[in-house]
Amino acid sequence: MLNLKKFLAALFSPLSICVELLIFGLLLLIVFQKKKAGKFFITLGTAVLLVCSYEGFSGRLLQTLESQYPPFNLAEVSFEENGERGAHSIKWIVVLAAGVAGDQTLPIQLQISHYSRVRLLEGIRLHRLFPGSKIILTGGIGFDGSPTATTLSRVAEELGVAKSDMVLEVESRDTKDHPLYIRHLVKEELFILVTSAFHMPRAMKLFVKQGLIPIPAPAGPWKPAKDFFSPANLFPSASGLRLAELAYHEYMGLTWAWVRGQI
Repeated sequence: MLNLKKFLAALFSPLSICVELLIFGLLLLIVFQKKKAGKFFITLGTAVLLVCSYEGFSGRLLQTLESQYPPFNLAEVSFEENGERGAHSIKWIVVLAAGVAGDQTLPIQLQISHYSRVRLLEGIRLHRLFPGSKIILTGGIGFDGSPTATTLSRVAEELGVAKSDMVLEVESRDTKDHPLYIRHLVKEELFILVTSAFHMPRAMKLFVKQGLIPIPAPAGPWKPAKDFFSPANLFPSASGLRLAELAYHEYMGLTWAWVRGQI
């Protein structure tokens, strides 16, 4: 089921759709001599590709996800009692993995994906804000045959986190699995949830559905170019297309989770 879902997601991703429209248009034009229909699909594929590659569109589409949860604020875990303000003691900081590079010849910091690295750094920062807290690192078997959480823990150790301050969750294979395994660790306790800003809406819904109490700490949000005449604002780019792919993946993930009753 997991492989089928990933196959379908790749088949209908923005870039795949553009290529499929262009190929279909060329077949109509060259093989079947359907000039009008062929030109229509080639034009449509080109237009979709240009729109998806333009950061002014794809970036703001991604922001519809990222803007749902603001950056973590220490005030979110504060309380007032007898006229004095204090902070709740946070025991757990949950960091959701985002894959590994799968190349063991690379330095350990480069063996995890960019998004895993961003999430891990935010988790470590928050861990240092809450003395005595423990970091729960998630992620089952990766490309190299070892759990993703294990690779993350090795990077965290190199960055100064003690082994005793980490708990590894190595069973989950997908976003929907994380809360199922995490709930046995955190139980009914308040905890901080760290994941990419675009991924946070889906993660929060999945965790809340399981009766957990996460405090969102989104990491690495997209930032638009400040200069209006920046190439990112004027021309299509691979980075723009990547933003469209991320937004598509998350909205498809939300839809799939809703259909299956997971959120």
